[in-house]
Amino acid sequence: MYSFPLELDEVIIKKCLASYTCNGDVLNGALYLTDNRLVFVGYALSITNKYIEEVPLTHIKELQAVKTFFVIPNALQVVTIQDKVIKFVVKGRNEWLEAVNNQLRAVN
Repeated sequence: MYSFPLELDEVIIKKCLASYTCNGDVLNGALYLTDNRLVFVGYALSITNKYIEEVPLTHIKELQAVKTFFVIPNALQVVTIQDKVIKFVVKGRNEWLEAVNNQLRAVN
């Protein structure tokens, strides 16, 4: 159901159901960590309107663990080199933080 095109030799390292928040928009879908990028695949309004947001790992300026509703420790906040702020709500936030940081070190 949630799918996106992989680049040549790209490998999915981690995936889970997630919510995506950016500029007041909230979508449900799936988050993927590949060896090159973070990819969110969700659906806007219906199952036929697929939404894909991808952030190359080399474009991540800041990554931090944050809370939703100021108390629930379940989100990752990504700030891109273009100062776009994206929040992903995921299960296992600390494991995601560690996995993304490991990949960031590998590509830099």
